[in-house]
Formats: sequence, C-alpha cells, structure tokens
Amino acid sequence: MTERRAQSRRREDHERDRLFTLSLDLLCVCSYEGYFTQLNPAFERVLGYPAAELTAKPFLEFVAPDDRERTAAEFQKVVSGGLAVSFENRWLHQDGSYRWLQWNGIADTEHRVVYATARDVTERKHAESELSRLAAIVESSDDAIVSISLHGVIEGWNPGAQELFGYRAAEAVDKPMTLLIPPGHGDHTGQILDQIRRGQRVTHYETLRRKKDGTVITVSLSVSPIRDAMGEVSGASLIARDVSERRQAESERLVKIQQLEHTLHRTKRLSGMLPICVSCKRVADDGGVWHDVEEYIADHSDAKPSPALCPDCTAREEGGDHG
Repeated sequence: MTERRAQSRRREDHERDRLFTLSLDLLCVCSYEGYFTQLNPAFERVLGYPAAELTAKPFLEFVAPDDRERTAAEFQKVVSGGLAVSFENRWLHQDGSYRWLQWNGIADTEHRVVYATARDVTERKHAESELSRLAAIVESSDDAIVSISLHGVIEGWNPGAQELFGYRAAEAVDKPMTLLIPPGHGDHTGQILDQIRRGQRVTHYETLRRKKDGTVITVSLSVSPIRDAMGEVSGASLIARDVSERRQAESERLVKIQQLEHTLHRTKRLSGMLPICVSCKRVADDGGVWHDVEEYIADHSDAKPSPALCPDCTAREEGGDHG
C-alpha cells in the first residue's frame, strides 16, 4: 500500500512538472524575500533572460521602475495577509523593451513562498492604448465620424456628427442611416455597404444629407471597412464633412466664369494702329492681310455694316447728276 502511494505521488509530481514545463503562461515560485526559486521555460521565452539570471537577483529589479512601488505593495499584500492578488505591471525584456504581464498570486504561509502565474498581455495593452488614442481622435474631430453595421444601422456617433447633423448620440444610435437621407433623394447606402463587405473603401463621395431641422446639405463621405480580430469585415466607419459652402462657391464661380466668357464673346474692340489704304480704303490685319473695311468691321466687332452715303458724298453725287 505504501509503495502504491509512493508511485502515485511520483506520477502526480511528474505530471505537475510536465504541466509546469509545457505551460504557455509564466509559472513561478517566489520566496518571501523576493527571489524566484523556481521558474518555467515561458519566462525565458517572454522576457529573454536565462533562468539563472532571473533567479540571481530580486525580481523587482526586472520590473519597470515606475511600477516597482505598486508591485512591491501587491507582493507585501500577499505575504502579510496570505491573500490572493491580481494585477498588471511592466517587465524589462533583455532587448530593452517592456512587456506587460498580468499576474495572479497566492502565498503558502507554511513554506513561506508565493505561487504565481503570469500571462503576457503586451499586445492587448498596445491594442487598448491604440483604441484609446483613436477614441480621443474621434471625440475631438470636427468631422462627423459614424460607425455603422453591415445592415446600415448607426452604432457610433461622435460630437462632430452631432454638430453636423443636429442629432444627439442617443437620438441617432440604433437608427438606420435613412435617418439622414432627404425625402426623394436616392439612397446609395446599400451599394456602399456592398463595397465595404468586399473590403473596399469609398472615398470623397459627395451626396446630400438631411439635418435634424430638415436642412439639406452637401457632404463629402469617406467610408472604410471595420475588421474584427479575425480580419473579417464587421462594419464600417463613415467620415462626413459639410461641403455645402464649397459647392455653393464653386457654383457661383462657374456662373461668373460663364458670364465673363459671354461678355468677352460679345465684346470685340478695335484698338491700336490700323493700316488703311489711302487709295482703295482696305485695311490690314495683324498678319498683314488686307481686307475690305466692311469685312474687317464685321469680324472685329458686333457692328453690322450697312450701305449708305454720308452727306458730303450725297452732295457730290447730286452735284454730279445736276451737271
């Protein structure tokens, strides 16, 4: 019976050591004095140090300086009260970078050691930081930024969207995008979402949208796919900018250009030196080609030459006839 118990104990120890070695999480035993007494291989994989180096110094020396005081307080909480703790801190990697570790620990007061597990959450922390940064950008943006589902339902609404369209977030979220479509105006949301589902972006698409007070404005839309952790398209991010004033200015500028072109077309001026033959009275153009006066006037002005006699010529004609 005693031999069987010993064999069973050895099997249990073997399985525990095997799990300790194969675990992807960091597993360790730490003395009350703050030194590691046992580490699994995951420590070397995550932090880059050999086990001999990690066990030769107090573990706090590998903790980021800004996190040491808080880490020491959590460790003291475990060893003094025997309570389980859970917290996160940064550890210095051998290459000089920092890794975020999420810890769970509990004390064995009989043997004066702490058993702890840790998980590398660096990528998660970086993702959270990036999301916070993006959230700050979205909140502070003057542009309207709206997140929508693949079914065209509004899921997110920043202050810029409230400023542009007049709806508060509570009034817009969970409503269809048709909320912003003017009556009688073609809604291309379906076509846009089809492109988004294919992973394509829509940029600088100008269309009409309706504000809460009924005002219709011209907006420039840029729509991009939102992907989930698996890389699948799960929604869309829409950025809208009011370009009504720009479109109005462009329209007014076009009208002025058309008016100017019409005026220039109607205005033909004769200016500068105009060579005229003293004998036949023909005139020469800039290329030196001679034209009849009637032809030249017709080509260079809006006047229409009409045959007539001046008073002197009329008197000469009448005098000649009388003679």
